Amino acid sequence: MRNWRFLLKNTIAFRLFVIYFVVISVPLFLYGFLSYSLSARNAEADYIRNKVNISSQIMRNIDENVLVLQKQSASLFLINKEINYLLNADPTDRSDTFFEVKERLDNFFLAVLQMNDKLNGISLLDAEGEVKYAINIQGKNSISGSEKEEIWFKETLALNGAPYFIDPHTNDFILYLTNETKPTVISVAQSIMDYYANRTIGVLLVDQNTQQFFDDIATVNLQKGEQVAIISRTGKLIYSNIPLDEPEKQAILDAVQSEGQTPARINLDGRQELLIASKPSQYGFQVISLLPVAELQKKSAYLKNMNLIMLPIVTGIVFFISIAVSYMFVKPLRRMMPSFKKLEMGIFSTRVPVKGTHELAQISSAFNHMVQNIENLINQKYEANLLRKQAEFSALQSQINPHFLYNTLYATKSVIDRNEYDKASAMIQNLSEIFRYSLNQGSSSVSLREEIDHIRKYLYLHEIRFADKYTVHYDIDESLWNCRLLRLTLQPIVENAIEHGLKEKSFGGEIRISAKASGDKWLIYIYDNGRGFSEQALSHFNTLLKQPYDEPLYSMEHIGIRNVNSRIQLQYGQEFGLKIGSKSGLHTTIKITLPLQRTQEADM
Repeated sequence: MRNWRFLLKNTIAFRLFVIYFVVISVPLFLYGFLSYSLSARNAEADYIRNKVNISSQIMRNIDENVLVLQKQSASLFLINKEINYLLNADPTDRSDTFFEVKERLDNFFLAVLQMNDKLNGISLLDAEGEVKYAINIQGKNSISGSEKEEIWFKETLALNGAPYFIDPHTNDFILYLTNETKPTVISVAQSIMDYYANRTIGVLLVDQNTQQFFDDIATVNLQKGEQVAIISRTGKLIYSNIPLDEPEKQAILDAVQSEGQTPARINLDGRQELLIASKPSQYGFQVISLLPVAELQKKSAYLKNMNLIMLPIVTGIVFFISIAVSYMFVKPLRRMMPSFKKLEMGIFSTRVPVKGTHELAQISSAFNHMVQNIENLINQKYEANLLRKQAEFSALQSQINPHFLYNTLYATKSVIDRNEYDKASAMIQNLSEIFRYSLNQGSSSVSLREEIDHIRKYLYLHEIRFADKYTVHYDIDESLWNCRLLRLTLQPIVENAIEHGLKEKSFGGEIRISAKASGDKWLIYIYDNGRGFSEQALSHFNTLLKQPYDEPLYSMEHIGIRNVNSRIQLQYGQEFGLKIGSKSGLHTTIKITLPLQRTQEADM
């Protein structure tokens, strides 16, 4: 029950459930439908192949049976002398020789008929179609009539001794009792030649009972409801193992004529039947196989029933598997939700438990790293702003230092007393612009040109007081004037050079400020020829510059220069910042390394 509530209350879980259920169920349903359809088609194809083979066997049986009739017909010519005599005899001949010949024929033909149960009768006709002799298995030999105008008789004579197959018929020239049914027979006719006279003297007709003929050739394994029919070379339906009325026969003949050997479905008396027609045999026979479509469909009914049984079972299994899989996927996300809410509230100490190494565990780990990075960036932002404010405060403090302000104002008074009003105006203008530059709340980054202008104004006020105590030289690469750096980067360093490096010099002091490009970086050098640092003090100072800004050992010692270094590294990275070189009693050089590509305004 809990899983049901979980599925209904969670949109993602429901979507996963639907997707998984559809992805699994649809292929299963399609597979079931296609397997049933293909099985039905395969059953029909197998049946067609089987019927083709059976039809081939039936046609071979027909050809063999016709061949047997032909051989039997040929064997009768063993008494060719008697046959020639009888066919050439005068119709009024009733001599002893005639009856002796007829008796020998009766004995021979009757023996042949009794020895071969497939034969039904033997007849002899002269060249004019008159029936001269006939005998059947019952020994009846009463004859009457002429076959001269019959098509089979004419075609047999035209074949000059070759056998001619006659469709099922009744021999009306054999007399039967009134209440006796005349048998339907299939016959092989062959003309009889008198080779001495080189002429045709008659026709030999050998009969086989139709039902026996086809029962022998159709002794094949037939399925329930299956029907076999045979069409002769004349296009007549001459046999069917199941009785057919005339409309059904005509429907079969029409379907064979229109469809040829292509399997077709026809309607016989309201029944759908699958019709398969074979190729014509050697003697022109064509075998037709008919099977009710309902019987054919029963072959795929088992698979259909299995699909109907398995469908709800598989659907239920897939349903519950989909719920379980959806729950498994969403459960780790649910564990992350409290942490997301805490992060939204600004609690950056939150973390997501990481279990396993799968993708969702990797997402949890990435979330933890992201929160940690955000927390670090916020702390760095806070510290950077704090350092910037501290730098601005220090710069402002140095500007409003009572001694600096007193000395600047006193120097201004002295200039006024000497009636140098333009110089006094310039001093006041520079002092106000120094204050404005230091207190500016706009962008934290400025161009090198702006920073150098600020330094010129700052040094101008000092030069008024100290006159020839020191000189300032600038060596700036023209391509670097528009490169940007953090505001108030140079003033703390220049101030340190004046207040500490050149403090003891009364004249001959020198400050050099230079800038040049170096690959993807650019460098600023601030040089003074003051007292410098001892090796121990220099090492200590450089160690302080490498010390992280949030270390507890971060003291107020050299706070101005250290502040500049920390701000640069927070803004651009640890590879940038300050480095000090010095010789005790000779000089000090501070190198500032900045990124050359950083031409946009700084973020802090």
